[in-house]
Amino acid sequence: MSQLGALGSSLDATIPFMGNVHGSASFFAVPMLLMAVSIAVLFLGGRYAAKRSAAQTTSGIWIQAAVTGLVFTLLVNIVGAIFAISVPVPSVKVSPIGAVTFGSFVFALVIGTLAHSAGRASACRRATAGVGVRAAVRRAFETVAVHYGVFLAIAIPVVVLVLGIKSGWQATLSSPLWAPTAGIFMFGLGHLSALSRTWNFGSSVASSANSSGSDISFGFGSALSQYGIPGWSGWLLLLLALISIGVASVFWYLRRGPVVTNKITDWVMLPAAFLIAGTLTAWLSSVTGTFDAGSLASGAGSMTLAWWTPFFLMLWGGATEASARYVAPQLSRYVPLAMAFKIAPADPAVTAPAATTSTAVAAPASYAAAGAHPGLGPREPMSARTKRKLGLFLGSAGLVVVLVVGGVIALNVIKGSNGPEVAVSSYLQALQNGEASKAMALADPGLANDQRVLLSDQVYAGAGKRIDGFDIVSTKVSDDKATVAADLHQDGRKQQATFSLRKSNPELLDDHWKMESTPLQSVRITSDTAVKKVLINGQEIDVDLAGSSLGSSGLSYPAFPGEYTVELPSSEKYLTAPKSTALITIGAAQAPPTASLKVDASDALKSEAMAQIDAYLAECVKSTEAEPANCPLNNYASSRYSRNFHWTLTTKPTFTISKDPYGSSPWRISTQTPGKATVTYEKDNSYGFGTADWKPTTDTTSVSMSAKVSLENGKVKLTYSKY
Repeated sequence: MSQLGALGSSLDATIPFMGNVHGSASFFAVPMLLMAVSIAVLFLGGRYAAKRSAAQTTSGIWIQAAVTGLVFTLLVNIVGAIFAISVPVPSVKVSPIGAVTFGSFVFALVIGTLAHSAGRASACRRATAGVGVRAAVRRAFETVAVHYGVFLAIAIPVVVLVLGIKSGWQATLSSPLWAPTAGIFMFGLGHLSALSRTWNFGSSVASSANSSGSDISFGFGSALSQYGIPGWSGWLLLLLALISIGVASVFWYLRRGPVVTNKITDWVMLPAAFLIAGTLTAWLSSVTGTFDAGSLASGAGSMTLAWWTPFFLMLWGGATEASARYVAPQLSRYVPLAMAFKIAPADPAVTAPAATTSTAVAAPASYAAAGAHPGLGPREPMSARTKRKLGLFLGSAGLVVVLVVGGVIALNVIKGSNGPEVAVSSYLQALQNGEASKAMALADPGLANDQRVLLSDQVYAGAGKRIDGFDIVSTKVSDDKATVAADLHQDGRKQQATFSLRKSNPELLDDHWKMESTPLQSVRITSDTAVKKVLINGQEIDVDLAGSSLGSSGLSYPAFPGEYTVELPSSEKYLTAPKSTALITIGAAQAPPTASLKVDASDALKSEAMAQIDAYLAECVKSTEAEPANCPLNNYASSRYSRNFHWTLTTKPTFTISKDPYGSSPWRISTQTPGKATVTYEKDNSYGFGTADWKPTTDTTSVSMSAKVSLENGKVKLTYSKY
C-alpha cells in the first residue's frame, strides 16, 4: 500500500436460495510514513553508492537508478505477494488479501529510480552559484518542503496527543499509520480547503438500507464536529498556515536571494511548485473503498481533500512569493547569522569582508559576501540588556503559547470527558447493569407513571438477556445538537442504534449534554383467564387482566431491551400457569412481543370444587320431595299418590373440570361417570279408587350434573345445572 497498491480480495460462495455469489472489495489509502521511509532509504542508498564509486556520466547514473528501481519494485511486490493474508472460511473461496497491483509495480519502479538518482545527484558537488532553471526549481520545492514541514511538525504531534488522550493508547500506537494522512487533511483545512466525502450503498436484499450522498466539511464552523474536532480549531489551523508561510518566505528569500526584477517567471516559480505539491497532496491523502457482491449489494465511499486544493495552494504560493519580496527582508534580520549562511547558496568565489569594528561579527570565509545578499551582512551584537529583554520577551511569548496551547488541549480534553458520547455510554451501561431508574434519568422516556410498570429497577434487574455490550461508533455534533451511533450487543445479536442529544445550559468546561427521549418497545401481557396480579421478573404487579382465550384482551407496557418472565404469584391459591417469556430485542421497532398465560385450575381449586359438590349433593338428599329443587335428583312418581320421600346417594358420580372457552366462567365441571341414588317412599296403589293402599316403594335413579366454576373475591363459586 505504501507504493500506491490498493488492498483487495475477492470471494466465491454458494448461498442457499441465491446460488453462486462472487464478491470483491478493495481499499486504497497510502501509509505515508512507510512511503517516506522507503524513499529515504533509496535516497541514502543512492548517495552512499555515489560516494563509493567513481564519477559517472548522466546516462550511467540513470541506468543504475533504473536497475535499482526494477530491483526495488520486484522485491516489494514479490514480498507482498508471498505475505498476502489468507483467510480460511468453510465453503467459501477467499482469495489472499494483498496490495500487489499493476499500479504498485509501476509506482515502486518510478519511485525507486527517481529516489536513487536524486541520492546520487545530491552527492555530487553543487554548482558554485546555484544558478539556472534546475537550481531554481530545486529551491522552489525546498521552500514548499519547509512550508509543509513547519505545519506538519506542529499539527501531527498535537493531533496524536489529543486523540491519544481521547481514544486511548491504541490510537497513539497506531498513529504512524494514520497520523500523516490526518496531518495532510489538517494542512488542507488550514489552507482554506475542505474535506469531501462521498458514499453509495445499494442492496437488492435490504432496499431500506440503500444510501448515497456526499458532503463537504470546511475547517470553520461546526462541520468538523462530526469528526470530534471543535469548530474553533479551524482558526488555529489557519494561524499555523500563516506562520508556515512566514517561515517559508524567509527561507525562500535567503535561499534564492533578493529579486530585483518583476519578470513573470520570477513570480510563477513558487506558485507552480505549490500547485504541483497540492496536486500530489490531494492524490496521496485520498482514502477510498469499494465492494461489490453482484446483485446482492455494492457500495463505495471516499474521503479526500476538495478538488480546489491545488489551486488554493497555488494562491498560497503566490502569497509566499509576495511575503518573500516585501516582508521577509525585514524578518530575515532576526534569523541567526550562522543559520542564514547555511540557508543561502554557497559561493566559494566570494569571501566575507573583514569585520569593520571590534564589535562586529565577521562571516566565515566560506560564506557569501555581505554585498551579495542583504540578509547576510555583518550585524551588531546585542548588548547584555537587549539580550535580557529579548530573552524575557521570548520566554514570556513561549510561556503564553504553552499556556494557550495547554489550555486549549486541557479544555478540549475536559469537555471531551463530558461529551455526548459519555452520556450515551452511561445510558447504555445502565441498561447493561439493569439500572432502569438511572437510564430514565439520563433519557426520560416521557411516559405517564402508570406506563412505567416495567421500568423499575426491581423488574429490570431481573430481566434476562439485557444488552451485554456496546461500542460507540461515531459522534456528530452540530451547533447545540449531537448524534451518537453505537453498536449494541444482545445475546449474540449486533445492531447499530442512533441517539440524539442536545446541550442543556452549557458551561465553559461542560456542555451538559442531555439525551432526547428514546422511544421504547413494549411487552404485551395476555391471559386466557381473568387474573388480578402477576409476577414479572419476580415482582408482583397489579394487572387486573380480563381473560380471553383468543388473546384479544391484554395490557402493553413499555420496556427496555431484555427478556421478561411472566407467571402467577404464589399467593394465587386456586390458579396455576406455566411461565411465559417475552423478549424485547435491540433494533428497529417491531410488533410487541407477547407473554401469554395459559391458566389452569389448581389442585386446591379442584378440591374445593369437589367439596362444594359433595356438600351440594348432601343437601339434595335431605330433601323429602320427589324432585328436589335445583338438584340433580328426579323421581317421576305422581305427587298425588306418593309420599314420605327419602333419598340416598348410593354411588357418587365422578366429574371432570375443563376450560369453558365460550362460556361465562373460566371452567366447567361435567359428569364423567353418573352416580346412583335410591329413593324410598310410600305409594298409593289404589290410585284414588276406593280405600288408599299405601305401600313402601324403592326406586333407583341416575345422578349426573354440571356446574360452572368461577372465582369471586378470591373464593370458588359454583353455579349448578342439571344438565
